[in-house]
Amino acid sequence: MPKFTPRQRNFIRKHGKPPQLDPSEAVGELNIVPFLDIVMNLIMFLLATSEAVLLISQIESDLPKIARGRSHGADVATPLNLNVTITEVGVIVSGSGGKLAPGCTTVDMGRTITVPKKAKDYDWPGLTECVSRIKQQFKDENSVTVSADPQVQYEHIVAAMDAVRIGKTKQELFPQVLISVGVR
Repeated sequence: MPKFTPRQRNFIRKHGKPPQLDPSEAVGELNIVPFLDIVMNLIMFLLATSEAVLLISQIESDLPKIARGRSHGADVATPLNLNVTITEVGVIVSGSGGKLAPGCTTVDMGRTITVPKKAKDYDWPGLTECVSRIKQQFKDENSVTVSADPQVQYEHIVAAMDAVRIGKTKQELFPQVLISVGVR
């Protein structure tokens, strides 16, 4: 028998035997256990963080109350649903009854601008005066929805919000201002 060096014997020992394969490797299957561990950890993390975010950002809402029996027409008051829409030609003030005509005393149908522009500027004192007249009739209402055409600049929306919140004598008119998208 020939004499082999230790290095040669080591090489023969390593490469002489066929390697013993793991049963999953012999069939050619992929070991997905580590992948599933990572996915489970991600799911647990996302569930834990989404619960914390939902606790922080709760939305307060009041459900409608269910009344027993029939309601009488005199007992139910029509809500105001005051809307102020800013357009390029002026401001439209509308509510449940319809659009207000210029002067804010009568309701008018059609394409009516309640507070038209003065030259190139909006008439914010005129809007405040119009909303003050509405507040005298609906003393319990506190909310107004402000919307604008897409071409109207943001500074005009803010000015309209200021005009409907506080009157000339610093009394509160409609302090709860909601912003809506303009639909034209």
